Amino acid sequence: MLWNYCKMEKCPDNRRVSRRRLTLALIVDVILFLIVGIPVLYLFLQGQPFIQGFLCDEPSISLPYRPDTISTPVLIFAGVGTSIFCVVIVEVLNAINRKYIRECPTREDFWFIAKGYSVMVVGFVVQELFVEFVKRQLGFLRPNFMDVCRPQFNRSLCPAYITEYTCSGSDHDADEIRDSRQSFPSGHSAFSMYIAVFYCFYIQRRLHVSFSRILKFFLQAALVFTASICGLSRIRDHKHHASDVIVGFTVGAAVAVFVYKLLAENLLSTSLEDDVSKSSMSTSTVSHDLCCTCATPVSSNVESHTPAPLLQNGYFNDVPNTLDEGRHTSLKLKKSSPVCHPLSTPVTLSSQQELV
Repeated sequence: MLWNYCKMEKCPDNRRVSRRRLTLALIVDVILFLIVGIPVLYLFLQGQPFIQGFLCDEPSISLPYRPDTISTPVLIFAGVGTSIFCVVIVEVLNAINRKYIRECPTREDFWFIAKGYSVMVVGFVVQELFVEFVKRQLGFLRPNFMDVCRPQFNRSLCPAYITEYTCSGSDHDADEIRDSRQSFPSGHSAFSMYIAVFYCFYIQRRLHVSFSRILKFFLQAALVFTASICGLSRIRDHKHHASDVIVGFTVGAAVAVFVYKLLAENLLSTSLEDDVSKSSMSTSTVSHDLCCTCATPVSSNVESHTPAPLLQNGYFNDVPNTLDEGRHTSLKLKKSSPVCHPLSTPVTLSSQQELV
């Protein structure tokens, strides 16, 4: 506590340098985020998949087209809503628990939540970059490809593998035809499982309640169950094969574990003051002795300096006066460990109280 006081109040220059270092680190992180995020956005909106061929009358890609049960905008909205719900419900439950009741959220609470969201967004970008890149590179056909594309090709080549064809589906626009070539892996499954697993870790780390032993488990199970429903709906809507959904679940869970263990676990374990102090220690060589003065016992031949509260007014009243008898009286005071008193005033013993 005293060191924090010294660091914040007595060393403003050191703290100013720390804030600058944190600001610089934030700017660098935002630039790196944009470097990765912009390609992800481009791949999602304009990326062209590899054009795969197909076998004539292949049943796995000849299923009828069905509209999305969970569209991409609904998925993104649900993911953001789930993250907000998890944060709110965790803080409410912590407040209900008697051991964690506080009048209002502290600055450290908001700092923890902000860092949690930042890590979640970084992991989301990494997960999307992997999924979108693999989709464009492989170009696997969706189960409803034949119904969406309605390819025109030379039927006399059947049952050979067809590589030259033209999509003639008039009921679907160019974006839907392009999307019909992006089956593997399932982006919906990867995103939903990523959110579920990441906030399972978040709940495990943040939620502390003593009134229930299974509440935390049920919240985590609900997240995984909801993500599973999202993935299974893609199979029912003929948007993905079962293997696409399984791999999507695996990718989402793996990225969540990877991001949490390597980034969030250390970042969420530090407070705001810890982040500031780490930055200050890397740039400042100032010892905290410059901010705090400690009273240390000195040898007998040096004038004693003892803080005033350590000596009572009548401390020497009971000492017998033996100076008239020509005898010397020596007093031994117990040595005490150094005590840090940053604002105390040294007191010098008077000549009548000197130790002989």
